[in-house]
Amino acid sequence: MTDHTTHTPRGQGPHQLMLGTVTVSRLLGEDETAGQFSLVELTGMPGSGPGPHIDPWRESFYVLDGELTFRYQQAGTVCSVIAGPGDAFTIPTGVGHAFTVTSAKPARYLILGTPAGIDAFFADAGEPIEQPTIPGQPPAFDRDRLLAAFAKHGATHCDFPAGETKDTR
Repeated sequence: MTDHTTHTPRGQGPHQLMLGTVTVSRLLGEDETAGQFSLVELTGMPGSGPGPHIDPWRESFYVLDGELTFRYQQAGTVCSVIAGPGDAFTIPTGVGHAFTVTSAKPARYLILGTPAGIDAFFADAGEPIEQPTIPGQPPAFDRDRLLAAFAKHGATHCDFPAGETKDTR
């Protein structure tokens, strides 16, 4: 257990650019929380988001601006839910999921990962940037770097079963 308090001023970071269209800012990581959780803030362009994957941590989302559409596996079915400003959504460890920014404008959201680790994943997978600003012309992303981060942190790609998606709204 950590024996100190931590304050991360707005905009401090560090920051990464993921897939050329998503900025990630670490707010709290393993060092600040004794490994209990990580808290990151993301801004994603419309259409951005990861494909189906499985994480070694629980991911809990809180949407600040925009809209995210989540797809996740449940009882052999792919389900979906749309989350907007003020909505929270949590994905247990080991559950296949994907999400996409489906708003017309960029979405801004928080991810709380428990235990800590998602911040280290983003640091390894993304390109370091000075400010959390999405470039006008997104650069090509380093797929090998992303796959190495998946392997290092125990995340895996998964496939969703073919067929319809069940809307859980």
